[in-house]
Amino acid sequence: MFKDIKIGCSSSMTKYGKRLDTTIVKLNKEALWSGLFTSNKFKSAPVEICLSKIDKSVSQPKVLMINAGNANAATGLQGKKDAEKLIEEIASVLKISKDNILPFSTGVVGELLNINKLSKAFKKCADKLGNNTWQDFAKAIMTTDTCHKVVKKQFLLGKQKINVIGIAKGVGMIEPNMATTLSFIFTDLKISKMQLRKLHKDICDQTFNAISIDGDQSPSDSSIFATTSEKNSDLKKYHKKIKSNFTEVFKELAEKLVLDGEGATKLIKIKVSGLSSYKSLKKVALKVANSPLVKTAAYGEDPNWGRIITAAGNAGEKEFDMKNLTLKIGNHSVLVNGKLNPKYSESKGKKEFRKKIINIEIILGKSKNSAVVLTSDLSPDYISINSDYRS
Repeated sequence: MFKDIKIGCSSSMTKYGKRLDTTIVKLNKEALWSGLFTSNKFKSAPVEICLSKIDKSVSQPKVLMINAGNANAATGLQGKKDAEKLIEEIASVLKISKDNILPFSTGVVGELLNINKLSKAFKKCADKLGNNTWQDFAKAIMTTDTCHKVVKKQFLLGKQKINVIGIAKGVGMIEPNMATTLSFIFTDLKISKMQLRKLHKDICDQTFNAISIDGDQSPSDSSIFATTSEKNSDLKKYHKKIKSNFTEVFKELAEKLVLDGEGATKLIKIKVSGLSSYKSLKKVALKVANSPLVKTAAYGEDPNWGRIITAAGNAGEKEFDMKNLTLKIGNHSVLVNGKLNPKYSESKGKKEFRKKIINIEIILGKSKNSAVVLTSDLSPDYISINSDYRS
């Protein structure tokens, strides 16, 4: 799959010892990419560089270079100089324009990169291009992730077989806005730059941008969607099929991120419907998703529905009216139009909260609009992981 994409991985022998923690991905010169980045005002040096270069690439091979263990964030001018130095070295090694190289860093905030060790590691990555696998790539970008995340898919577009592969990392400091953690999705679909960008943003808004682990946005959040061939194709008749298949890849990656949330034992799906706008619905869903009371109840397998509706009401949406609220846990109606359903029992709720995936549905009106947000439960392990993160 994807002969036009070469992967090289190495170890910088810094935070993770001999484990792979540096990667170079080389795309062909016909490749096209779209980038979405954190909206956090505090941006890492690599994100600032990516934002300045994403539209500057020339007709040469394109390169992604990623290091794990150090976010190169809150490192000031020196952080940008360090990243640019590494870019210039790899541009020289690969004989391409430095504008064709995008850097990505993930890990601890506030520490300068170990330039000497990373320089050697990235040069090894360049030497090994074509010798590493997608699994190596996924493992090399992990930080506190407990498992690597890869999703592959093929689908037919007429008689043409389209390939898609996605890689992602991230388990904490997640409530994305425009992207999430680090994610890289590749395809061989022939598509124009405008079509790729629109598809990327539309799908991200409903997948990567609709997950939350702890309500915190990383300064490094980045998402790249790349195709190995640009073409102004008329894809209108295939639009639904294209979007549906790519959405499956993004969605599966998003679910993998949530299920691997720091200390997570549950995946919680919160669907909110009935209000006039998607923005309002998503706001309510995120309020529930980010409620520590809801998340700890999920960990304790306690179907405390009072916490759910209290969080929903705290979203501050003017259209919210308790008289219109219907709440479901799994397939069981707990409240109907603001009143307790006499057929609901605590045992039914407990059965749903014992499941690995908990489905919560909140209906706030008659509109068919809906939003779905994914989150995880909050366990003692989350506190342990994050209290020990830098030690």
